[in-house]
Amino acid sequence: MDSITRIKEYINRNFPDWVKIDFSVFNEIIDFREEWSELYRINNEEIILVSYTNISITGTDRAKPQLRVFLDEYKKPFYFAKKHQLRFYLFSIFTKEDNMARGLNNFNPKEYIISIETNLDVEGSRRDLRSIYDYANEKLNERKFLKCTRANYKADINQASFIYIGTPESPYKDTFENFINIFDSRPYINSTNDIDRQLEYNQLPLTEIDDYSTFVNALRTKPFLLLAGISGTGKSQKVQELAFMTCPDGELRNEGGTTPGNYCLVEVKPNWHDSTELLGYYSALSGKYELTDFIRFAYKATQNRDVPFFLCLDEMNLAPVEQYFAEYLSVLETRKKVGDEIQTQYLLSKDRFSNCELQKKVLVKDEGDIIEGDKQYKMEFLYSEKDAEIITYLKENGLTLPDNLFVIGTVNMDDTTHQFSRKVIDRAFTIEMNGGKMAEMFSPESKMLLEYRDEPVPIEAFKAEFVRAYEVLDDARFAKYKDVISTRIPELLGDSDGTAEADSINGILNETPFRISYRVQNELVLYLSTLIERANFPEPDQIEVLIGEATLAILLEKVLPRVQGEQKQLETQKGKSNVLKDLKTFVESHFKPEEDTDANSLYNQVLRKLKEMDGKLANYYTNFF
Repeated sequence: MDSITRIKEYINRNFPDWVKIDFSVFNEIIDFREEWSELYRINNEEIILVSYTNISITGTDRAKPQLRVFLDEYKKPFYFAKKHQLRFYLFSIFTKEDNMARGLNNFNPKEYIISIETNLDVEGSRRDLRSIYDYANEKLNERKFLKCTRANYKADINQASFIYIGTPESPYKDTFENFINIFDSRPYINSTNDIDRQLEYNQLPLTEIDDYSTFVNALRTKPFLLLAGISGTGKSQKVQELAFMTCPDGELRNEGGTTPGNYCLVEVKPNWHDSTELLGYYSALSGKYELTDFIRFAYKATQNRDVPFFLCLDEMNLAPVEQYFAEYLSVLETRKKVGDEIQTQYLLSKDRFSNCELQKKVLVKDEGDIIEGDKQYKMEFLYSEKDAEIITYLKENGLTLPDNLFVIGTVNMDDTTHQFSRKVIDRAFTIEMNGGKMAEMFSPESKMLLEYRDEPVPIEAFKAEFVRAYEVLDDARFAKYKDVISTRIPELLGDSDGTAEADSINGILNETPFRISYRVQNELVLYLSTLIERANFPEPDQIEVLIGEATLAILLEKVLPRVQGEQKQLETQKGKSNVLKDLKTFVESHFKPEEDTDANSLYNQVLRKLKEMDGKLANYYTNFF
C-alpha cells in the first residue's frame, strides 16, 4: 500500500465526520491530479485542502538512504488553496520496507504522518527529508508530536511536523485531530513570509492549556510576571508547574534533583542593594568573575532556544527591586524583533569579561610546570569545566536576554517587604493568587501538576512574536483587524495628555498620577494579538469580545496594580466619587456580558478587585496588594 492510500484510509476510517467535498463547488476547472488532493469540510463548517505525496528513496546502499519528496505537483493545489483562502496541508508517510529506514532507533516512521509545511511560492522540485528523519530519531523518543523548523535540520524545507497516528490495528487519532484543528496553515496569509509563526497548543489537551491561559497570555505578551498573594498559595509552585509541563525528555530532565532543568529558583535576600547577587562581579584580587545562578541559568537558556526557561525570584520584594534588578528592568525595554527572534541590548557586555582568564600562574615550592629563574610555578584552573564554558561564551558574546527566558517574581505584602516602585509595576504583568478551594489538593489532577508530560508544551505557546503594536498590525494575518483595533483601543483607553474623553480609562485617571500611556496601549495590542490567534483569527466584526477580554486583563494586571493612595488623591467629580467607583461603572457599561454565571470570569475578577480597593479607601488608604 503506498503512502497516499494509507493516509486516505486513515482519515476516512478515523474521521467519519469529515465530509469530502467535490472540487466542482468552486466552479473552476481543476488542472491538477484530484486523486492526490482532497477537499474536506471539517467541524461542520470549514473547508480545508489536503494533498498527499509519496516519498521516493535513493541511495539504499548507503548507511542512511536519501528520502525525497517532489513538490512540483503540489504547487497548483497550493495556489488553489491560496486563491480560495483555504488551509492547506501536504502529508506523507513512510510505507517502504523497514530496511530502507536504517539508523532509526527511537521511532517507527510508519506510525507518523509528516506534515510538510513549506513555502511553495519559492520551493523547487526535489526536497531532501533525510536529515529531518535524523532529527526526529533523536528527539521523538516515543513522543507523539514533534515540530522541527529549518533551524533544527539542514533540509531545505521551511518546517515539518511528525504526527503520531499509531498502526492500522491500533489507531491513535487525538494528536492528528488536534493538529488539524489548531495548526493554522493558510497559504493566502503565510506563503510569502512567515510559516514558522504558529501557535501550537496541541501538545496537550486544550483544556489543560486553558487552565494556564492567564499566565501564558501574560508571558507571551511580556516575559516578566509578578505573582502576588498571601504566603502559601502556591505561587512558586505555579512556576514549577510551567517548567514541568514544558520540559522535553532528555538532558534537561536528567540533570538530577527534584525540578526540571528549565527551572531555577533564586531566593531574594533582604540585604540585596545592587545587582551583584544576580549579575555577579569581577574580582581583581583573584582575577576571576564570580558567576551566579542567574547567569548560569540565562546561559543555559541561550543553549536551548527551543525550550521555555522559567526563573523564579522568590520573595522578590524582600529587598528593593529597583535597586538589585535595575539592569534587567532597563534591558527588558530594549527588546526588538529581529527576524524570527526578539533581541535585547547587553545585560552584560563582553568587555566586562575581557580581563577574565581561565587559568592563573601560582607560585609553588617544587614540581612546578613553569620555571623562571629560581622560582617554580604551575597553572591553576580558576573555574569548573562548566563555568569555564560559560566564561568563554561571555568573553566572545556577552549576555543578552534570550527570548525563551521568562522571569517570574513571587510577592508577599507584609511588614517585612518593600513596596514596588512604579518603574517595576509598569514593566510587569501582575497576577494575584490568594488561594483556591482547599479540597483541590486532594484531587487526582493535583498529582499531575509537578510531573513531566509525555507531550511537553512547545516554546511557541509562550514565546512572543511581536514587541511593538505596529508589528502586529503590519503582519498579514492581522491586517484585517487594523481598522477596528486602531479605533476601539484608543476609545477605551483615552489619551494620556489630559484631553481624554470622560468615558475612557484615562478620562477617569486624568487627575491622578496613574494615567496610562504608550507602554500599556502597546501591550494591550500584543495581548489582543495572542487572543486573536488562539481564537483562530475570527472576522473583524467578531473580535469585540476579545478586545473586551484584553482590556479587562490589562486593567487588572497592568493598571490597577499602579493605583494606590489616600482618599484625596483618588477623588473625582469634586469629591463626589473616586477613580475606583468610576472604573467600576466604566467596566459595567462596556464589558458586562449578556449572561455571566461564572463567578471567576475575568469580568467578575475586575469588579471584585475594584470593590476590594474601594473598601480599603473607606479606611483612608488603598492599594492593589
